[in-house]
Amino acid sequence: MIEARLFAYELLEELRRDLPLLDWASRALPNKPVEACVVAKASGVAAGVDEAEEFLKLLGFVVTWRLAEGSTVGPGARVVCFRGPAPDVLKVERTLLNLLMHASGVATYTRRLVEKARSVNPRVTVAATRKTLPHLRYIEMKAVVVGGGDPHRLSLSDAQMFKDNYLRLISLDEAAAAPKPFIHRREVEVGTVEDAVRAAELGFDVVMLDNMAPEEVRRVAEELERRGLRGRVLLEASGNISEENIHLYAPYVDVVSIGRITHSAQALDMSLEVADAKTRVGLIGYGRLGRALLELARGDGELEFVAVYDVDRERCREAERTHGVRCVGDVDELVRAVEIVVEAASAQAVLEYACRVLEAGRHLVVASTGALSKLPRCGTGYVFAISGAAGGVDVAASTGGRVRHVVRKAAAVGEDSGPAEELYWRYPQSLNTSMTYKLAGAGEVWVELRRDAPPGYIIHEVEVEHQWGRVHIRAENKAEGTTSYAAALSLYNTLKNAARLVKGGRVVVGTFAVL
Repeated sequence: MIEARLFAYELLEELRRDLPLLDWASRALPNKPVEACVVAKASGVAAGVDEAEEFLKLLGFVVTWRLAEGSTVGPGARVVCFRGPAPDVLKVERTLLNLLMHASGVATYTRRLVEKARSVNPRVTVAATRKTLPHLRYIEMKAVVVGGGDPHRLSLSDAQMFKDNYLRLISLDEAAAAPKPFIHRREVEVGTVEDAVRAAELGFDVVMLDNMAPEEVRRVAEELERRGLRGRVLLEASGNISEENIHLYAPYVDVVSIGRITHSAQALDMSLEVADAKTRVGLIGYGRLGRALLELARGDGELEFVAVYDVDRERCREAERTHGVRCVGDVDELVRAVEIVVEAASAQAVLEYACRVLEAGRHLVVASTGALSKLPRCGTGYVFAISGAAGGVDVAASTGGRVRHVVRKAAAVGEDSGPAEELYWRYPQSLNTSMTYKLAGAGEVWVELRRDAPPGYIIHEVEVEHQWGRVHIRAENKAEGTTSYAAALSLYNTLKNAARLVKGGRVVVGTFAVL
């Protein structure tokens, strides 16, 4: 958003004021990459996140997580996370927190006022005023909008508004006749019932009732109604209105404007938490594939498995005992703790849990790739499907050729043949690689499932025919049951690359298909 980026340049100036020369404390820190998250310490409404993201990007940080503007947060909720050198992260801490805490405080206070006012008048508008802090009008007005309010005038140029000091110099009649652009409304501030009626008669578009008690505001509304003038003007109440009494004004007016929304809103408490820049990963399914994946990731400098979920609670607890990964009670708890979720369970698990992962803004690495053929589009996270342990996916994807895939598994539950998209749902544990060819863009995929592999092996014979030639691949993979170690390696490699991409990687090698 251009507006957010423009304001981010102003934040650079604020950082310059905070960092005029050198930060002597940061010079003592190791120049290693870390990840930092702004974390809410109170409940409220997040605002200023767009501007925070643009500010961090201008400084070369990689934003790894962010909430949407207007999201409801509670204590412990991450608002924005970013990655960069440890000394630089701490240099921007205060500027970043000042922005998010103030903007979120304004949005939170606005939301409370709007909810209270609309509890008695669902159509009333709660508006700000021009009582904004120097240099912060843009972000404060945007925060009001994020909280559900209205910015009123953004500047003197936005409407023709005659306040009390103007009317000390000209009459109400002269104000009503003053020239203005056709697109602007004409508003006047009054303090009595009589002036309000006269302003309506003169054709003012908006009549502001300033510093009037609720009973007086009610009298104005009733008198205008009695004279048939109420429908010709918008009534605005302003002055000495707060969260404690807004419900007394809201029933009688169209707009309630409150200066303290911007100049006196309490900041929403937040802090910056810094950790090593590892990607937090959760695992669904602790069978042979999940177990092999955790072994491969042991001691990985980029990944940290922090949670595992399995419907078999004993297997889940075994993962905790063996690998030190916390066993969680449900998928939602796992999703809250991680950035990337790995499915190593089944096609049914993909269909049951994938949208919950993606709708929470997390990314998903899928081993049961065939299930993606029935997965609806949902959420904002990315899905990464493994290429499998047979090879040739790139050829099938780039040529759109016909694929013949012979799968030999001694542990297969049966022997069969047919199109991949039909056969997969009969043998979902055995034919994920076959469906990967189809998802990648192969014209057709014919599958033959056989049980004649030697013990301890899974054999793939892949033939890709296309108009420019033919490719033949034979892969003999050591295996345990229906899972080969090569499949675990493919899953691990996909996870590593997914983590690098979402952490800011810019070179992608071997993109087979984007769906």
